[in-house]
Amino acid sequence: MATTKAKTQDPKQKIEDACHLAEEATSEAVNSLKDKTKESLNEGSEKIKSVTNQTESIIKEHPLLSVGCAFLAGWAISKLIK
Repeated sequence: MATTKAKTQDPKQKIEDACHLAEEATSEAVNSLKDKTKESLNEGSEKIKSVTNQTESIIKEHPLLSVGCAFLAGWAISKLIK
């Protein structure tokens, strides 16, 4: 009798079951995307920290060169704007 019940389910119940399955699938997809996004943000954050530390060490090793580069970059940008 249980097998006939599944076959004779009313359309409303079938729609509710389909909606429930769609909701579960959507929830799983959102959670998966959220986890991947967190991983990507953490990796990006680590890369930014690494590059920042490298830049700081280069600036500390060559302060005059750093000031000169900053001056030239500002001068070049001002010429492009004008």
